[in-house]
Amino acid sequence: MFSACSDYDPAALLNCEKAAFNLADSNGVNSLKLLSANMLRNQNLKLLSIEAYFKDSVRVVLNVADAGYNSAGLQHDSLHTGSYLFSTRQVNASSGKVVLGVKNGKDYKFLTTDTSSITIFEVDVINRTISGSYYVETVNPAMKMHGGFSKVCFLSIQ
Repeated sequence: MFSACSDYDPAALLNCEKAAFNLADSNGVNSLKLLSANMLRNQNLKLLSIEAYFKDSVRVVLNVADAGYNSAGLQHDSLHTGSYLFSTRQVNASSGKVVLGVKNGKDYKFLTTDTSSITIFEVDVINRTISGSYYVETVNPAMKMHGGFSKVCFLSIQ
């Protein structure tokens, strides 16, 4: 964790009018509301986490780990475009984990992710927005879902 951060403005996500985030399955597509989106840095790694929810019944968490940055590169609010993969069957596929949470009484039960991918199409470093798509398969219960996000504002924590 970081001991201090600069330029942190929690109101920035409230002004993210153009953001869109959706979740689709065989029953259709649902629009979600953005809960949080943060970019953190650690050594040569940038970590992006985006969380959105649907009617207080489903949560979607996207976690991207983007490596290969030198100290100067860590200062910029960019990420590499392309696909980030996660799989329980492939050790080297661990950079794009999607987690689904479903409401279980008062709390959320986060399902076990078997396979997921997050594809980043565009990162606007000036406005700190990101666009892309995602896919997730869970086990127990077995589910397959996908979705997209566009112009999602993120907070840059340094």
